[in-house]
This record gives sequence, C-alpha cells and structure tokens, in this order.
Amino acid sequence: MERQKIVRRKFMVQRGFQLRFMAVILIAMVLIALVTGLSIYSAVMQTLVNQFHGESLALIKYAITAKLFVRSLLLIFAIAVISVFISHRIAGPIYKFERIIAALAAGEKAEEIKLRRRDEFYELARAINNLIKREKNLRGRGVQ
Repeated sequence: MERQKIVRRKFMVQRGFQLRFMAVILIAMVLIALVTGLSIYSAVMQTLVNQFHGESLALIKYAITAKLFVRSLLLIFAIAVISVFISHRIAGPIYKFERIIAALAAGEKAEEIKLRRRDEFYELARAINNLIKREKNLRGRGVQ
C-alpha cells in the first residue's frame, strides 16, 4: 500500500503558538549573532585602526558595516522562515488533534489522524487513532 503524501495547505495553523515560537528562536539567534558579530567586529576594527588612518579607514568601516547589516537582515529572514516550518511540525499535529477531539466530544464521526513524515507527536496520534477505532467499534455494536 503506497503512503499518500499529505500536503501543507496553511503555514500558520496555530498562529499564536507559531509566532511565539518564531519570536523565541529569532531572539535567541539574534542575541547569539550580535554577541559574536560585535566581538569579531570590534577585533577587526581595532586591527584596522592600527593599520589604516583617515579616509581609507572610513571606507573600510562603511563597507564592513554595510555588508554585516545586509547579511544580518538576510539571516533574520531565513531564521524566521525556517522557524515557521519547524513550528508547523508541532502546530500542525496539535491543530489536527484539537479538531478530532472536538468532533469526538460533539459525538461526530472522526477520521483517523494522518501525520506528515516529519511531524511530531506520532505516539499521541497513535493513541488518538486507537481511541477513534474503539469509538467506531462501540458505535458499530450499537453501544452509546
């Protein structure tokens, strides 16, 4: 039996969680980058000050600062995008669990949970699927 590929339709299924997740990741990465970058920058600038003077020093300082700024912005954007995809591996299954549990609580028929290959919470999905199977068996025997 061939496994059906599950395609992501929405990137922000648990918007609040995913934005908080992204913020934590971004803040951590920016702090690490700032500390590292400023350490390297100050060491390089100190060396340049000792080697160059006047206009050439200003040009070198401007070039380094501009490149660092642009690359930092690109890095922040890349981290934000990556964090959305990583958080989706958590938020996507939680979204599905909430929908299925709400359907079961309302007495509606629930389909088994199918997770994507890289999603988290396979054990919880398996437990909920067992619950769904049990509920279907009970309904099939007429037990309410």
